[in-house]
Amino acid sequence: MSADPITPNFLRDWALPEAGVGKYGRGQVLVVGGAARTPGAAVLSALAALRVGAGRLTLAVARSVASTVAVAVPESGVEPLDEDADGHVAIGAGDGIADVAASADAVLIGPGLDEPDGTRDLVGSLARAVGPDTVVVLDAFALGVAADLRQELEPLRGPPRHDAELR
Repeated sequence: MSADPITPNFLRDWALPEAGVGKYGRGQVLVVGGAARTPGAAVLSALAALRVGAGRLTLAVARSVASTVAVAVPESGVEPLDEDADGHVAIGAGDGIADVAASADAVLIGPGLDEPDGTRDLVGSLARAVGPDTVVVLDAFALGVAADLRQELEPLRGPPRHDAELR
């Protein structure tokens, strides 16, 4: 299977949204990441989602940087995540964004997260919260720390795809 590079010319060929279609019709994206010391990773991911056409964007980041992130990406909603004394996303933080995750069409977990236990808990809680048709993407760090969550992540696998469907 070959991959097409995403270039400005590639994106120019994408159709514009239909007239009268609101932001919800173009997809709701939730980016979950951004510990206190690394909010930029979540911001960059969010901007990429907007550039490829996300209609509604929500960023879930550490509470101490939520206001700064809201100013940096004013076209997004921002959900503050509980954090520990060192600015890492805390265990239990996913409970506060379960409703947002349940209504998202796509959820990216991990950019800017930097602590294994809180991230593992976040991945597990969001795996339980998302809808059956939600696309969930784990970045490298989230995927690495969630290796022991196979059973919790099983519902995210979706139906098997054939190579022809991926082309």
